[in-house]
Amino acid sequence: MIVSVLAAASLYPAFLGLIIEDGETGEWLAFMDIKPGEEFSIKYIHSIHRTPVLETYLTNEEGIIIQTEMRFEEFGVGMPSGATGTEVFTQKNGTYILSNMNRTFPLLDIRTGQIIANHTLLYDGHEYPFSSFSEKGSWVRIKTEKISVWQWFIGGKKLG
Repeated sequence: MIVSVLAAASLYPAFLGLIIEDGETGEWLAFMDIKPGEEFSIKYIHSIHRTPVLETYLTNEEGIIIQTEMRFEEFGVGMPSGATGTEVFTQKNGTYILSNMNRTFPLLDIRTGQIIANHTLLYDGHEYPFSSFSEKGSWVRIKTEKISVWQWFIGGKKLG
């Protein structure tokens, strides 16, 4: 009886996880515990103008990913040219900052760089290069999901 209860409890989705999975197979590559409202960032070198970009996100209670800020040094392909709605566009020390963003995503699909980009996940003062859990040039999907203790033990590389 006790074993059955413990087994059932280990399968109950108990906490929110930020999951990084293979975009083609859905296999978990890495994951971390994340609480609603906690920020994470993705930094990379832009493939065209070869300057750093920093995108900042958080998750809400429903697990939706919300982009809150973007920092970059050059205008060009894929970079915003100004603010919309309540967003604020500023420049400080050669960096353009688009803040007060509220762009929502159910998930983020990213094609990791093969040579230049060096995509890196930033969370809680730590840096996790995508190359530490995925192949260069691969498609990864970042999403949130309620995960169980069992998934926490078998779910790929634990970050954080």
